[in-house]
Amino acid sequence: MSFRSKVLDALDIKKDHVRIPVYQTFLNPQEGGEAVQTADAENCYFGGTDDPKVVVVGDYKPYAVSKCIKKQTIGPNNRSERLEVLGFVVGDDPGSAPQLPDAIDRPLLGAAVGSTPVNYTGIHYLGGLYDSSNRKLAHMRKSAIKDESMQTMYQGGVIPGSALSGDAIIQHTHTDWPAKKDEQAILLNDNPMADCLYYHKTQIRFLLTGIDDITKSYGTGVMDQASNHRGTVRMLVLRPRTPSVRTRVDGTTNSFIINHDFMPRWDTQLFYDKGKQVGGKIDRNSWPHTEASTSVGGTGQNTTNSQGYNIQPLSGSEYSSAVVTYGLTKAEHPNRTVDKDTSSTTFGHFEPTPSSDRIDHELTATDLLMSKINKQKFAVLHDEVFTLDSLHHGAAAQHIANVSIPYYKKVKFAGRKQQGTGENLSYHTNDEPMNMSSRPIVLFLSYNQKISASVEGWTAISEC
Repeated sequence: MSFRSKVLDALDIKKDHVRIPVYQTFLNPQEGGEAVQTADAENCYFGGTDDPKVVVVGDYKPYAVSKCIKKQTIGPNNRSERLEVLGFVVGDDPGSAPQLPDAIDRPLLGAAVGSTPVNYTGIHYLGGLYDSSNRKLAHMRKSAIKDESMQTMYQGGVIPGSALSGDAIIQHTHTDWPAKKDEQAILLNDNPMADCLYYHKTQIRFLLTGIDDITKSYGTGVMDQASNHRGTVRMLVLRPRTPSVRTRVDGTTNSFIINHDFMPRWDTQLFYDKGKQVGGKIDRNSWPHTEASTSVGGTGQNTTNSQGYNIQPLSGSEYSSAVVTYGLTKAEHPNRTVDKDTSSTTFGHFEPTPSSDRIDHELTATDLLMSKINKQKFAVLHDEVFTLDSLHHGAAAQHIANVSIPYYKKVKFAGRKQQGTGENLSYHTNDEPMNMSSRPIVLFLSYNQKISASVEGWTAISEC
């Protein structure tokens, strides 16, 4: 029992509570026949005869499988290594959010199977933050219209001001919340927590299983013989850091001036490791210790005289000693620019590298598996390494990961939505949390082994 629950019990205050379950079924790549090594799909996916990048819409399975993002040869006879990624973002798709990975959208249940194929990323939305269809959750909201099943009486007929027919909400069942949008705006301005819920924590359990059969040959006949059948898995629980906002007042115009940093970028700012410089595997076009002459096959300083060693190197190597942040496949360009627009809210901060200038790094599976998280941009709630035995049975064949993500905060909402273009409020509530911009992310990095995860869990929410 939490401290809040003990205080409420001592004061004899009863608060309703509900547990919102997370998703337990997920979209996965199309399944084919006998597993073969495909020639495309980034040259590393071991799938069936169909395109392994394609996801069949509406075909939900009670498991989620990882996706290979890195594979390279590390020795003679095509000895290779690879890195698999399986991730989950708590909540539903919030729209364009650079701090979150590109996760698989969840189409409406009942969608035609195979109607619209989408690319598979290995990362899924997990749900569990809010459920607009949950009647008890709506009953706990101060702004929501109570469902008839939670009322002591209701009035049948046609909803006033609507062409819809059915059981209408009677007029006096919800007098503690305004019916007009301007009154609601005044209420929420006076008390931003007028429409809120108390979020306790998200509790998730993952059952991970290695699903590679190393006794079979995959195309080349050697597969991953460079390592044994115990695949190493790194589990990360992350939360993007929201930049702090500073404000000042312009005494001439009496206007507020806001300044803040850019939001974290998942694709280029996830990792920061001082041991990995641009002059190497991050950028193959940057060469440290460049040769003196390009006429003999060198790639660095172009000179024909003895003083040429002191001139500046070619543009491809001038940043070879830079240490930049990077993601799973991309890295920031070291020549980042600063926002110099004094009227901009991000004035004085480094601008993220545009998509056209991002570096396609060539870090190996081992490099990514052992990389340090960029803690200035992402908070690390948990970081653990374990192994999965895909060949034998027993305790090492599967792994149960229990993840607890704490919130313990009041989460505010924006009341009910406007009805059309008029002044009245509709029967629908705004269900997007206003002060929970940071969505937790659970990420599994699997070395030399494809993994499957079965998921169950919930988020505990109580009335404010």
